[in-house]
Amino acid sequence: MARRVNGNLPEEVTSFVGRRDELATAKRLLPTTRVLTLLGPGGMGKTRLSRQIGHLVARAFPDGVWLVELADVQDPALVTLSVTEALNLRDESTAPLPRLTEFLADKRLLLILDNCEHLIEACAALVGRIIATTPDVRVLATSREVLGIPGEQVMPVPPLTVPQTAGEDSDALQLFIERASAANPGFQATAGNRPVLAEICRRLEGMPLALELAALRLRMFTPEQILDRLDDTIGLLSAGPRTAPQRQQTIEGAIRWSYDLCTAAEQALWEQLSVFAGGFDIDAAEAVCELGPASLMEALTGLVDKSVVMLRFDGDVARYSMLEPIRQFAADRLAERGTDQEVRARHREHYRQLAMRGQTAYWTAEDVEWFRELSREHANLRAALRTGLEDEPLRTMATVTVLRPFWEHNRFLSEGYRWLTDSLARNPERTAERAKALSSAASLAALLGDQDSAARLVSECMELAAALGDTDIMAEVALDRSLLAFAASDRERSLELGRSAIELAATHGQHAIEMDSHAFSFMAAMVLEAPGRTELAQRFLELTTDSGSHLLGGLALWTVGIDHWRRGELEAAAEFHGRAIEELALFERCIWLSSAFEGLAWTVSADGDHERAARLLGAAESLQRSTIRLAHTITVAVGEKERLKVRDALGEEAFRTAFGAGASLPLEEAIDYALGRTAAEPEPVAPPPALKRAPRAATATLSETSVLTRRQKDVARLVAAGHSNKRIAADLVISVRTAETHVEHILTKLGLTSRTQLAAWAHEHNL
Repeated sequence: MARRVNGNLPEEVTSFVGRRDELATAKRLLPTTRVLTLLGPGGMGKTRLSRQIGHLVARAFPDGVWLVELADVQDPALVTLSVTEALNLRDESTAPLPRLTEFLADKRLLLILDNCEHLIEACAALVGRIIATTPDVRVLATSREVLGIPGEQVMPVPPLTVPQTAGEDSDALQLFIERASAANPGFQATAGNRPVLAEICRRLEGMPLALELAALRLRMFTPEQILDRLDDTIGLLSAGPRTAPQRQQTIEGAIRWSYDLCTAAEQALWEQLSVFAGGFDIDAAEAVCELGPASLMEALTGLVDKSVVMLRFDGDVARYSMLEPIRQFAADRLAERGTDQEVRARHREHYRQLAMRGQTAYWTAEDVEWFRELSREHANLRAALRTGLEDEPLRTMATVTVLRPFWEHNRFLSEGYRWLTDSLARNPERTAERAKALSSAASLAALLGDQDSAARLVSECMELAAALGDTDIMAEVALDRSLLAFAASDRERSLELGRSAIELAATHGQHAIEMDSHAFSFMAAMVLEAPGRTELAQRFLELTTDSGSHLLGGLALWTVGIDHWRRGELEAAAEFHGRAIEELALFERCIWLSSAFEGLAWTVSADGDHERAARLLGAAESLQRSTIRLAHTITVAVGEKERLKVRDALGEEAFRTAFGAGASLPLEEAIDYALGRTAAEPEPVAPPPALKRAPRAATATLSETSVLTRRQKDVARLVAAGHSNKRIAADLVISVRTAETHVEHILTKLGLTSRTQLAAWAHEHNL
């Protein structure tokens, strides 16, 4: 069912000034071109302009406007994955491009690719493929270089207009005055200082970033002092032979002036902070940056006060970041100083330590914070792994391997698989670290549906483990083989290998593998309807309860809920599914949340509440895009039959309406609805025509048998036959409490007050 998608465009913190002509031009060009590239040097305001365009044209794109930020992506191979992640697509294969183009094939949306210049070839290839395979997707790119693909419309982004005379207003002057007033509340533009302000705007050529940096100086300088210092700094830069264009020199001059105003400690910290990607927290800054006897906190505070570094909060965590031109300036200075390699080594070690915490954090109560930190630091992890593959390939392979749960459970399967295969290519030596990496790569390949690669990797891992006499890895290998057998539809063999993995892991004290193996073995047993499912689920829950795990604990609660559902113990099933949703919702990108929604939907459906079931199925469907293929296969094996039951019970129109209402819920609202925390129902569902009827007095008329669901009709027949609730529960394989609830619902629907009246009604209507 089609629904409105708003995309992922963030709201701007500061106001957007000027650019009326550029906005009008972009609005005119977008309907006539598939690819519009905003072209200009760094600091020209292309990013802000692209987002403003996105907000302006959003109504024209029913499937949303989606921002893909590429400034922190340094590896061309991650460009396609960055787009799929922005769109919340699930990993489906080791080659994500076909999945992306398949998803986009029927979409009418706008993709904003921001900061393409350092990945120009990869961006051009991806955009060319998208345009060739989709009819209604449009791309808005920002770059310092054209993409160079057929049909590209280039829109140069000029500087802001500057005042030509002393009394003239302009966009540049408006921006400068607005930012100056924000930086210094005591500042006022007056008739006396406007000529100097106008001259500053002209001297900075209307460059937005340069104007914003200069405006910050009004905290400590008068407009006249700013103009004098600008003349000195930019004049010095322009005096010698320069290969950079004049506008780039202007930006560099404005940044250089801010740099020169810093203390030596602030300059050193600014340079060292340039190694971070996607921001950093204070702990990371203290681990990576060395200032000798100077105070890091004092230097960092100075950089924040000078607006070189920006402070924001991610929940309760303070995060710091720099604009890309400012970061690049500092990176150049760090390289000139000759200390960039040692700073990057400290950066790499800091994030390696974060990754290695997963050896215990993944399967204990520390998992929530570990996954959250990894998500916050994803860009830094990428940067650390990229430099590590060059400088410390063996240690980096071990880091990538430990991150397997992050790649798997946080929907980064394709990326994780790529890091593992790159690591294996860089480390051909026959080591225990290589065997572990082979096993992890095999598991991700199997989850991605690449059976040939998975089989090859498992085979090599087994051969290497045998040569090394490495018995510790055999539990993990057994689980890999179980995944592979399931993917090959050999479910019996899959369950057998899963049980073997459990035994081996327990023997070797490998808690994470033991829990993973319980989870997967239960799923195989569920699909097979094999005996021993209850024992697997209960033991899995015992393990996770003892360890305090939230993610694996949520998965264990789901398995126990499914087991209760299978046995008709619906009240218990609903309780466990609710608890599973609560646990899995603690994780921002957990792949199993959709499965928990489906389990609850199956349960409430069996309990006769088909409308609620349809809403929950709709909410689950909206999460399926972010679920790996194997998880989807497992739930579909059972879930398709359950969906048909709900559809048949409600009728096509009512089902579609309820399903759509659930699918349209934002994630937080969907979670609240599943847990019964919402007072109001989402979007009231109109019944299908067959159910529309006039108000009745006391009892139903002959035409009203359709008000009961199939299960409720079954219950009514058994009541008419004189069966007790206990007997009804036994006959229908449901709990006694569920049978009681069905009877209560039926009496309410029909306006009856006793089982005797219900029996008479059933006989009268030939049930």
